[in-house]
Amino acid sequence: MENGLAWAAVGAAAGVVMCSIGFATFWMSIQRQITEAKTEASAAGLRGVQANLKIDTMQTSLSDFKVYAEKEFVNHDDLKELVGRHEAQFDNLREDLKGITTRLDRLLESRIPPGAHA
Repeated sequence: MENGLAWAAVGAAAGVVMCSIGFATFWMSIQRQITEAKTEASAAGLRGVQANLKIDTMQTSLSDFKVYAEKEFVNHDDLKELVGRHEAQFDNLREDLKGITTRLDRLLESRIPPGAHA
């Protein structure tokens, strides 16, 4: 009977050892997964910070370009004003040319004798 009890004790000890090994293996697997998750979360946080910095940089660049474009390019109202000024200048030029041609006509008429037209 002592043999039976010894074997039972060995079996129980083996069961405890196997359970302990199983639990240790399980715990080590969980610990590895927790460590990997923390690493991934840290990397994701770093990528998030980098993305935010890139967004801030892009917003600054876009704002700078907007200021540059406002200074360098013509807007619709400026273009309308420019066209209006040029139209007025062309009208003035047209009137000046009419005046010159009228004066030239008078000058030529005064120089050419009246009977020389035919």
